[in-house]
Amino acid sequence: MSDPKPLLFALYEQASVGCGGAPSLWTHPADERLSINSLGYWSNLARIADQAHLDMLFFGDVLGFYDVFGGNADAAMKWAVEAPANDPLMIIPALAAVTENLAFGVTVTTSYEHPFTHARRFSTLDHLTNGRIGWNIVTSYLTSAARNFGLEEMIKHDDRYDRADEFLDVVYKLWEGSWANDAVVADKSRQVYAKGDRVRPINHVGEHYRVAGPHLTSPSPQRTPLLIQAGWSGRGREFAARHAELIFIAKSNPLEIRQGLEDIWTQARARGRRAEDVKSLTVLRIVTARTEIEAQRKYDELQSNYHLQAQLVSYAGDTGIDISRYADSDALSTHTEGMTSYVMRPDGSGKPLTAGDVKQRFANVTRGSDLILVGTPQQVADRIEEHARISGTSGYMLNPLISPGSLEDFVELIIPELQKRGLYRTQPQSGTFRSRLRDDGASHLPDSAYGASFRFDKGI
Repeated sequence: MSDPKPLLFALYEQASVGCGGAPSLWTHPADERLSINSLGYWSNLARIADQAHLDMLFFGDVLGFYDVFGGNADAAMKWAVEAPANDPLMIIPALAAVTENLAFGVTVTTSYEHPFTHARRFSTLDHLTNGRIGWNIVTSYLTSAARNFGLEEMIKHDDRYDRADEFLDVVYKLWEGSWANDAVVADKSRQVYAKGDRVRPINHVGEHYRVAGPHLTSPSPQRTPLLIQAGWSGRGREFAARHAELIFIAKSNPLEIRQGLEDIWTQARARGRRAEDVKSLTVLRIVTARTEIEAQRKYDELQSNYHLQAQLVSYAGDTGIDISRYADSDALSTHTEGMTSYVMRPDGSGKPLTAGDVKQRFANVTRGSDLILVGTPQQVADRIEEHARISGTSGYMLNPLISPGSLEDFVELIIPELQKRGLYRTQPQSGTFRSRLRDDGASHLPDSAYGASFRFDKGI
């Protein structure tokens, strides 16, 4: 039997008071999320993660408030559900300056950004972090975000992916095809910075974008940032098989995860990629202590600061369904542009959940779609080891219940136990984000990647 391979581990964050899967837990006495406007708060988290050899600090993001529940944003403001929403792109350079190896992933939508400015921004981040940046590609799901960008309603699901496909074509042309590898000379004695004939426009003309180019930024360590994606729909998996290098999975059932991953790997291989070129992170929440009694006490404290209404506000925003207008026995509408998988029963029956089902699903902090583990370090490590073996996931995205306490518990209690089992590295990884995930240590896209077809020497 071969020695176990260390799993990947990342920390999920948002530049919001109410973060992620349990947004009301900022009310816990030990939580420090009210300090999100302070750079000291973020620097502390980044240093802890870096010193613990985590692979990535990941930022989710939204561009609108959760205003579906009750027909307005009042409840979202009360509970700070993914609100306020500061810009994580502004935080990352400061965190790169106080860390040595920690990589950063950040969510940016293709639906409301422009590919020209987006490419420039990420090339700059790739330079400033020395190649430690990844882009989480999303197409957005909040109607409130669409209104903030002048639209009366959200772009339809498949149309959002059509737009994303073209968006990726444009940024690939800018990142991979606008500057040749030998374009930059940077020779003071010859008084030449770059060869003009080795920097060219892209002259993209498509259905959604017209971009002349050239790219404004010189080639960065990775050129294209590491590409992350979280879509689990049929179209989302197709998009992941074409583009993604790291997949973000908000599911708990290991067999369901295995099935989804194998579908993506099969599609990736059909495109000439290797299955191992598509890594994955499964969302994980942990409540742990040295004894079961103490772990249960921590859980009880969390539960006392967990509020169902905040969770329902989040659910309504994610799905586009105002669950406050449904009786418990009513089946939910399946006609939504939001996250439709959250509306259907998990038994594969094809039937929607009732409002009562949803309330029961989120009745306490250990319910919901994410993998949630409560117990001693040994018990938690046992579950992680078993789940990884069955699911085939490459690792886990830690979604902290309280901050920084959940991260500190993971570092102090869980990491040593995982290290004993060979499931967590004992030394930091240097190099670019991409080079750490690839077995060949390459910083640039492999030749088999779709984006590689846009390289300068291929022509545009």
